[in-house]
Amino acid sequence: IRTSLLLGTVSYHWELVMNALRKYFHRPAVACVIISLLVLLTVMFVRSRGWLQAPELFVYDHLVKARTKLDSKDDRIVLIGMTEEDLQRYGYALSDRILAEVLHNVGKQNPVAIGLDFYRDRDEPRSGEGASELATQLKNLDCVFGITRLDYFHGPPALGDDPARVLTNNFKKDADGVYRRAILTAEFNRSKGQDGKALSVTSLSFGVVGAYLDSISVPIAYVPQSQGAPLVRLGSTVIPRLVPDAGGYVNARVEDYEYLFDYESPRSFRVHDPNDKKQDRNTPHDYSFRQVLDEEIPEGALTGKIVFLATVMESIKDSNPTPIHDNLRGVEQHVLLTHQLLRVALDGVKPMSWWPEWAEILWIATAAMLGGIAGLLLHSPWKIVPALSLLLAALYFAGWFAFYERLWIPIAAPIAACAVAAALVLSVVAYFEGAERGLIKSMFSKHTSPAVVDALLKESAEFFEGGRIKPRRIVATILFTDLKGFSTTSEKMDPETLMDWMNEYFDGIASHVERNGGIIDKFIGDAIMGVFGVPLARTSEEELDADAINAVECALAMRTALASLNAAWREEGRPTTAMRIGIHTGRIVAGHLGSADRVDYTVLGDTVNTAARLEAAGKDFGDDAECSILISDATCARLRGGYATRLLGPITLKGKAEQVIVHSVISSTKEPTAK
Repeated sequence: IRTSLLLGTVSYHWELVMNALRKYFHRPAVACVIISLLVLLTVMFVRSRGWLQAPELFVYDHLVKARTKLDSKDDRIVLIGMTEEDLQRYGYALSDRILAEVLHNVGKQNPVAIGLDFYRDRDEPRSGEGASELATQLKNLDCVFGITRLDYFHGPPALGDDPARVLTNNFKKDADGVYRRAILTAEFNRSKGQDGKALSVTSLSFGVVGAYLDSISVPIAYVPQSQGAPLVRLGSTVIPRLVPDAGGYVNARVEDYEYLFDYESPRSFRVHDPNDKKQDRNTPHDYSFRQVLDEEIPEGALTGKIVFLATVMESIKDSNPTPIHDNLRGVEQHVLLTHQLLRVALDGVKPMSWWPEWAEILWIATAAMLGGIAGLLLHSPWKIVPALSLLLAALYFAGWFAFYERLWIPIAAPIAACAVAAALVLSVVAYFEGAERGLIKSMFSKHTSPAVVDALLKESAEFFEGGRIKPRRIVATILFTDLKGFSTTSEKMDPETLMDWMNEYFDGIASHVERNGGIIDKFIGDAIMGVFGVPLARTSEEELDADAINAVECALAMRTALASLNAAWREEGRPTTAMRIGIHTGRIVAGHLGSADRVDYTVLGDTVNTAARLEAAGKDFGDDAECSILISDATCARLRGGYATRLLGPITLKGKAEQVIVHSVISSTKEPTAK
């Protein structure tokens, strides 16, 4: 019993909740909010699964590539490359002795930093010939920085006592194999020192930039954070640490002090290899190793500069997929990063940043809501398509503008949210409108003119609320008809004859309601209830007068039609009948009435009851034996004196405490008849 009661209670409250949802969901504005919220939740779920990361990164790469400057240069950086000619002359791997001579000749011009982009963890050749010469140069030239590839290659043994001059040339590759991130310091890598603790290794670009900034007295500081590791400040600019969900990333693996690679410049060096027919794939360089060894580099060309030594020939593969090029050599990436850090330190260029998670959610939610509003307000394809296109373009432009302000915000997610929300809201609104139009046609098309139906369709947004017709209190004129002695007459007929007789009666009588601008609210046995002034509410006294006049004109037309029917029935030997009509003007409540399975448009109120009582009063006060027409004083006052009426005086109607002034309509004339 307890289980049954519990289930019954749950079922009851569930039904209440569902009915409330149905009621509010039928309201377009509420539906827009609900759908936009559901779209937001869906997009956030899809985004959290990483399914939107690929399009976000695609857009990011496009923006990075559009911003890169192909002809940019930085005279503070010099690239000395080992070319194909050098390969033929000196061989590969380059011997320690030749490399030592290169370092010696470069060092004579006093550069501030020499980035040696060669792995030198072993002697070349293995016999050790020339190893001491290279070790001497590495130790004596304190501006030389060797490289290590963490977990793969160690730094030069000669620099073992000076670990600050061993820099990492690692790059961070995304899941799709593209290099978009750079390392400032490798802090959380898997390499361990002799004490078993994780090593903190500076990147090659950050190391040489640090030497350059030190030479010109620009400070590098570490800014402590309340939570997490400290941040690096170059000059006056702090470089933010990349987080796993920055911008379009979703749960990216961030192990080190990482930041976003902007790939902006420099992209151009002084010379290219004129013999290379694939220059788009060949890294340009400033000078070759041959020029260094033959001392052909102009005096002072390297003084105070950052110099990189690396291979640049096509036969030695060193290519990496990046947003700006499918095959970009590692040394060119180091040059780009060096220039990027110099701009941060000396020019105050902001590093790429990103919004916190809550701001990204708000941004996507705004896009979803804008899409929903567009779908709510613009129903026509001729409006929604260009408007939605402009809206999506605006979202993309906002992301583009933010990117050029060095802020990476999601673009694919808000565009998807906006487009889906617009499509769904438009579909739901179209469904509601279709249902409303169908409801209007089913309710009114048989009982009112096509013009009224068309007007209702145009004003359906004003006419409906929550999937139901809005209840309204308006002034209208109600007409009731009934047959005199119908029970006695019907008892004398067999069912088939009775139905044929009644159908012929209704065919001749009921059509006059629509012809005079009214609607048939219902048929009640042999009675008809007509309403003048609905479903389109009247707003002026002239319109209210017209409704009363139309109702009386309808009654007079019914009287004439009944006379014609009776004349025909007499000739055919069939029974004749008489009719009573009651008309009253006043306030009513018009709206949607019925159960969940069946509803109808109807009117309620004392005005309806009064009209019904006036019709019934025709039994005792009707002037016309064949068709009495009784109207209230409220209706008579709106006839503008255009009808002959007879004042019957205050009459006490059945069921009403107060008397009602009643008139009998005699005919249409400009001269009313007094009692």
